[in-house]
Amino acid sequence: MTKNMYHYTECGLDYVYLTSGFKVHKTTYGDAVEVENASKLDRVIALMVVHRQGRLTGQEVRFLRGLMDMTQAELGEYLGKDAQSIARWEKGKNEIPTAEDRALRQIYLEVTGHKQSFMKTSKHTAGLTTRLDQVRFKKVPHRIWAEASL
Repeated sequence: MTKNMYHYTECGLDYVYLTSGFKVHKTTYGDAVEVENASKLDRVIALMVVHRQGRLTGQEVRFLRGLMDMTQAELGEYLGKDAQSIARWEKGKNEIPTAEDRALRQIYLEVTGHKQSFMKTSKHTAGLTTRLDQVRFKKVPHRIWAEASL
C-alpha cells in the first residue's frame, strides 16, 4: 500500500489497485483496510475482466467462479469439464481453451443478469489479445466505482 493507492489483493487478482474508496484503520495487529462497497467493486472488476482481458488466467477463472458462488464441479458441469480441469485452469497448470473461455464469460454475464447474446460475447472475445497488467479503480459519486486513469 502506498500513501494514495491500495493494492486490492482481496479480490484474488494481483493487478487491481484502488485510488480512493478505502480507509486504513490502525489496530493492535497492524493496519486493517476497509473497502467501501467491496461487492459492487468486485462486480465492476468482473465486467472489466469479461469485456477487456485477453485469454482468461487462472486467477480470473477463480475470481469469476467465486462471484457466481459456484464450486469447481458446478462450473465444470456448465462447461462440460470435470472439477479437476477447472482446478488445473485456476492453478495455471493448463490454459483455459478458447471455447470454454468464451462460454465462461457468457455464463458470468447470464448469472449476473446481463442480457448479452453468446454470439456477441464470442465475437467480442475473439478480438481480445491484450492483458491489462495494472488496473486502478476509484470511488465516484453516483456510479459507486469506476476505472481510474493510470
